[in-house]
Amino acid sequence: MQIRRGEIYFVNLNPVVGSETAKTRPCLILQNDIGNRFGDTTVVVPFLAPGDYPFIVNVKPTSANGLDRERGLNLSKIRSVSIKRIKNKLGVLEDIYWLDIKKALLAECGFYHTSGKTLT
Repeated sequence: MQIRRGEIYFVNLNPVVGSETAKTRPCLILQNDIGNRFGDTTVVVPFLAPGDYPFIVNVKPTSANGLDRERGLNLSKIRSVSIKRIKNKLGVLEDIYWLDIKKALLAECGFYHTSGKTLT
């Protein structure tokens, strides 16, 4: 299976420990394509409930992304998983969301200039 950054797949996130995100859920492939080609793990972000937090990017359903309803891409739940957890492909995330994903990832990881502005 060749997966690429920006694709959306159902991913089996079980078993979990503590408050990790569970179940089989739609997830965005976040890892770069070189890592995806040569590694046996990848980095994913689950789609959960939409929200109004700096670490959530709300995504509307389209025929391109394959989502069934508006969902929140929750960057606070970023996770490395075995590619054996990856199931069927839903679609591909539209380009309009990537700047917001970058900002949410920077906010979640706390990467800021000393001036308080996020790194770009």
